Amino acid sequence: LGGRQEASQEGRRILLVEDNPGDAGLIVELMAQRHLSDEQVLQVPTLAAALQTLKTQSVQAVLLDLHLPDGQGEACVARLRAEAATVPIVALTGSDDEALALRCIAAGAQDYLPKQDMRASSLRRAIELAIARMQELTERQRADALQARLAAIVESSRDAIVSCSVDGHITSWNHAAEQLFGYAREQALGRRVGEVIRPQDGTAGAAGERRFFQPRLDAGPSGAEEVVRLRADGTSVTLSVVTSTVRDEAGGTAAIAAIFRDVTESRRRDDELRHLLLEQTERERRMRALTARLNTLREEERTRISREVHDGLGQLLTGLKMDIRWMARRLAAGAAPHTLQERLAQTEELLAETISTVQRIAVELRPSALDALGLPAAIRDEARRFEARSGIQTRLDLDRAQHVEPSVARSEEHTSELQ
Repeated sequence: LGGRQEASQEGRRILLVEDNPGDAGLIVELMAQRHLSDEQVLQVPTLAAALQTLKTQSVQAVLLDLHLPDGQGEACVARLRAEAATVPIVALTGSDDEALALRCIAAGAQDYLPKQDMRASSLRRAIELAIARMQELTERQRADALQARLAAIVESSRDAIVSCSVDGHITSWNHAAEQLFGYAREQALGRRVGEVIRPQDGTAGAAGERRFFQPRLDAGPSGAEEVVRLRADGTSVTLSVVTSTVRDEAGGTAAIAAIFRDVTESRRRDDELRHLLLEQTERERRMRALTARLNTLREEERTRISREVHDGLGQLLTGLKMDIRWMARRLAAGAAPHTLQERLAQTEELLAETISTVQRIAVELRPSALDALGLPAAIRDEARRFEARSGIQTRLDLDRAQHVEPSVARSEEHTSELQ
């Protein structure tokens, strides 16, 4: 290919790491089809050149050949992932090796595409899925880090942070709440708010709770209010209280949270916690959007396979049926069998094409047992099918099998099981 292909700045940059000029040319030609013509292809022949390109240019995905002059197999993926932690990688290889595919995914690739199965549609699908999976993984890591940071802030905060269910029972009680109100966490959890955070007038029922702990129509926090409440020892304390509603994914009320602080305390942590809660809500919104995008891509894939089975395989089977009926009529009319040799040869070719089509479609599909039950169950299922086909008795010993995480064992990373 000899260098980079320039495109409009609106198009995405795809880095192609391929030392075979013929394969590189084919990939560029495929990317020019099926709505991929707006992509910029940056082609380099070695892993070292790819790493240098990633240092100087921003790319949205990498198509990585696993047989390079300076790298082989999953080691190429691992080395590239070590230098570019957030760039989606699609591993390309000339062999359809499932074990190699799993090792590449374990090393950090988002998808694996055998070159013999490469078409414009499969290449486009692999790039889109790799980008979507990396975005989902990045957002999930950020959300987890944010969640951990928020939990650490809540627990280490000098403010008493309390949450309760919609019916008014306390569900969380941090260390500062223990110190402020005089009730240990075990004493507070599960009790009604009014029994622990008691008003001065002694009303511990729903009327006393309603002022602060109730679902609000708006999702944002309320303004600060000053109140007087009683500690466990009966002494009173003047507090500044901020409450907010915690929403679930459907937008309903999941819980009500309140921050209690002595009025002499700084307002700094209130602002930080409000900011973190709003950021967490935004992260969850982005996660839902990415999940919806993945579901859309999967539905497109199901539609494509259904159409291919109907249009491709259906036509081949119809052709076979017509050939068989034609030969049956000729034989019934008294034709000599040797006069049917040419049509038999054509029918055999059509049958071979049908078998090839079935095998190709099967390669594109994923083993359901691997997604649903995990790698050991998938191996047992394959062994049973092998016994049924060959009549050879098999024995499995999975006790020493290395544990493989579900995200690696599955041939597609989060499907609908994500939800």
